[in-house]
Amino acid sequence: MSEEKKVEYRRANWFELIFGMANNGNGICFYLLMMYASYIATEGYGIAVATMGIIATVTRLFDAVTDTLIGWLFDVVNPKKGKLRLFLVIGFVVESLAAFAMFNWAVGKHSGVQGLVIFVLAYILYFIGYTLNNIAGGAVGTVLTNDPKQRGMVGLIGTMYSYITPMVFNTIISFLILPKYDNQYNAPMLKEACFLYAFVGGIFVLVACIALWRKDTIEIFESGKPKKNSDEADQKLNLKEMWKILKGNKPLQMMVVATASDKIATTTASQSLVNTLLAGILIGSYKASTMVGNVSMIIGILFAFVGGAMIGKTGTKTTTVLWTWVSLIANAIMIGACFIMFSTGTMTGIGVALIPTVVYCGLMIIKQGAQMAVTTANTAMIADVTDYELTRSGHYIPGIVANIKSLLDKIISAFGNAIAAFMIAFIGYKTTTPQMGDPATWPLFWMSMFLSFGLPIIGFACTIVSMKWYHLTKEEMVNVANEVHEMRENAKAEA
Repeated sequence: MSEEKKVEYRRANWFELIFGMANNGNGICFYLLMMYASYIATEGYGIAVATMGIIATVTRLFDAVTDTLIGWLFDVVNPKKGKLRLFLVIGFVVESLAAFAMFNWAVGKHSGVQGLVIFVLAYILYFIGYTLNNIAGGAVGTVLTNDPKQRGMVGLIGTMYSYITPMVFNTIISFLILPKYDNQYNAPMLKEACFLYAFVGGIFVLVACIALWRKDTIEIFESGKPKKNSDEADQKLNLKEMWKILKGNKPLQMMVVATASDKIATTTASQSLVNTLLAGILIGSYKASTMVGNVSMIIGILFAFVGGAMIGKTGTKTTTVLWTWVSLIANAIMIGACFIMFSTGTMTGIGVALIPTVVYCGLMIIKQGAQMAVTTANTAMIADVTDYELTRSGHYIPGIVANIKSLLDKIISAFGNAIAAFMIAFIGYKTTTPQMGDPATWPLFWMSMFLSFGLPIIGFACTIVSMKWYHLTKEEMVNVANEVHEMRENAKAEA
């Protein structure tokens, strides 16, 4: 009998696995909505593009600070039932109120310093709500199961929500909402989008709460804590303790480097301002770009399934390294292909002419699919690091581990918004935002390539390097699972 079979894993049923991760969809809904923050800042409050970049960076750094407090609160608060659901619902309510204030209630009513203050306050409130919701959502996978095979499925299902949700919404925005407003990101268009994102986000939260009913209990959280052998395990964690955890947990450090470097690149590339450069101006059609994106996303889902299966067979480290290399190469080839098409005037043929469409779509399939596989591995990696921390220090702290990762991730990625805003201002958009129909120039092309594909290449390179020091291989996680099992059995015996 192998070592792995000796461990009694905590497993979830299929209903819990599929719908327990639904909050990922809510997080994506609000993430997509806030991609339009630069547009509503300019349209509704008269805030310049570069100023909005500074606001986004500062508020993101504030968000990183509140992460620490909310992460501590998450692990301290422990009701008998409904800990995850409590944070999911409160977070959703707060972020929804902030979004409606930003995109609806205050739009066009305030300008100058007053408008700036109101916008910033709404932005800060949104980040507080998003963190409350997201920190609970990040712990869902750890709470649902500790079975390595199921964790691969948890990562896969979470990835499906994270990628299918934007695919559906981008289609709705491009084909149904934007055409009603002459393909312009104006205040009325953004108001309608806000209602849509918040409504669907609420459905995701409701579904997740229903699916978590059986698992979201105090016993799940307490079961990971040794009761008598470790006084340290019963201490309330503070900033000093969090620093000790980060300092002593090498896999956590490497996970932060890997995910944060990717995040700053993808945050910048996914900004609506950047999407407008590529889809609205260089390709010249939101509809064509969305169609190609949807096709590549649907086919790319197969990569996520392969990535999820690989996690169970080879572990998160091997899966991450392989698919990160594929992502890096695909982005590099994409720059070359776009250069050729732009030089020959065929880039506007994407979605219309056969050859440009096939080339662009084929590369997008590989690019998106590989990124899905990496995202799937990252989700499972958080759970692995959480279990490793339990064996290392005696702390079973899924919220804190996810929070430390999120804290440093947000501090680094905070500059993604500023990078996009300042780079776009550098090519002439100082007081206005890019809109479909603007002239496609070489400076605009190179800026679009750098923001869309160049930064991700840098991020992927950082991930590959960081994984050299991430030692939680599949074999090591079998040892971790055995040790966790022994700790819990000893705790039961002593109790």
